[in-house]
Amino acid sequence: RRAGFDQPVPTSSDLDEGLKQRRAGSPMTLSSSLRAPHSSARPHSTADSDVLPSDDEGNTREKYDRQASRVQQSNRHSTASHYSSIAGSMRTPVSANGKPHGHKGNHPHLHQLSSHSRKVATRLLMRAGLSRIAIRVARTGPLAKDTGSGSGGVFESNEAMASSVFGSEAASGIEVDPNGLQGLKAERRKQVKLVDEFGFMQFEGDSHESEHTQQYEAWKSRAGDTKRRPQLDVRAASEGKWQTMLQSFDAATLRGSHKVKKLVQAGVPHGARAQFYYVLSGAAKIEQTGEYARLAGQEPLPIYDVIERDVARCYPDHVMFADADGAGQRQLRRILRAYAQYNTDIGYCQGMGRLVGLFLISGLGEERAFWVLAATIRNFIPRYYESDLAGLREHTAVFEVLLHERNPRLASHLAEQGCDALMYATPWFMTVFTLSLPWPAALRVWDWFMYRGTKVLFRVALAITDLASSYLLDACPTIAELLGFLLHIPPALVDADSIIAAATRVKISERHVERLVQRASASR
Repeated sequence: RRAGFDQPVPTSSDLDEGLKQRRAGSPMTLSSSLRAPHSSARPHSTADSDVLPSDDEGNTREKYDRQASRVQQSNRHSTASHYSSIAGSMRTPVSANGKPHGHKGNHPHLHQLSSHSRKVATRLLMRAGLSRIAIRVARTGPLAKDTGSGSGGVFESNEAMASSVFGSEAASGIEVDPNGLQGLKAERRKQVKLVDEFGFMQFEGDSHESEHTQQYEAWKSRAGDTKRRPQLDVRAASEGKWQTMLQSFDAATLRGSHKVKKLVQAGVPHGARAQFYYVLSGAAKIEQTGEYARLAGQEPLPIYDVIERDVARCYPDHVMFADADGAGQRQLRRILRAYAQYNTDIGYCQGMGRLVGLFLISGLGEERAFWVLAATIRNFIPRYYESDLAGLREHTAVFEVLLHERNPRLASHLAEQGCDALMYATPWFMTVFTLSLPWPAALRVWDWFMYRGTKVLFRVALAITDLASSYLLDACPTIAELLGFLLHIPPALVDADSIIAAATRVKISERHVERLVQRASASR
């Protein structure tokens, strides 16, 4: 569910003023509303306000279309070489049309777009949960130490980075006790329609379809899109069978079984997920008796203030975390604080709370959830949460090359509009899709991610672009539509079976991914 995305849309006067600034040669400045930070929450519940002017505003949309056309023309030369630039920096010589190309250069970043494109892109990015990180990195191009002026891309400390990223006020928590809805405030209790099987609350007035879902469904009707969706031909095993396997075999044995791989793709039963995550993450290998209690009892760190600001808005619509004084928020707070003590090089970074919440929702106890978090970061995404976001930047660069190899037409379309992968893949990768996919789909992705590792991130990301490719090419001509869709993917497009089935069709070797990661790292 999204919380806090109620920013006003640009008006005709905003656009007129922007055109005047553009014609006068002065840069268009971001309004205070665009700079206002937002909170992150679970997607796909309420319709976001339109980022573009509506048809009710007279000739505003016509003016916008004329301006967008001029923007595309002015950006054509700077964005046409997008993939040749990526390929050059990673020593993979391909051009935007897929032909060999020897040009070398750097990524185009947000600061290289025209003023209007930058304004639209920034607005869309800030409406997504983790997008402030992407904006900060994308604006600055090559990373530089933060000088306090807001222009740097890397921070002197995790505290400084977190302070910048978490500049918004915490979303107000819904007071719910961990055992049900008895603790809800009276006015909110009346609005609760139901609590789903995973513990997420739905409220009266929540829109079942976002604006992007409505546009996607309308496009399907007009285009007559009858393309057959991928089907997953696997059968799930019972909870009892999974418990027997997890008690009988270690992680290496389970990963070596083709039959277990198929069972994982079909989904691990909810009752067995906690043990599955504990075994497959490698938590048992690093767990130390009494260490969690010791870490939790350490003297407070400055980063605790940042953690406190973020706890309430990790899962504001889940019964476990809705009560500010409930067990869920207390556990989440203690785990994040303990990890800041455990790994002082990382400390804390936004996105980690989404991982911890998933572990607790899946049934892991507090101490085990801590060790699963530590093992997951160490074994699967070791550099995602460092101060320079090195792992995230490398993986988004690798993803763009893989996308160009798999779907050069879509990759070129995104590049021509200045839609860098860092703008939309940040919440995908940094929360391992818990912020971007419907919860049942996110759990299935996590099952596979724990079993197979980092390569799953690329396969799922490419699966999303496979499923959305026709719509993105046909109905998303500008960066506004592209980012709007990729940051708010319609749930019906990425249901659990469809996303896993599409991802299984993506064939990439671990050796190829490792080679691209090495090249991306060397080019930084």
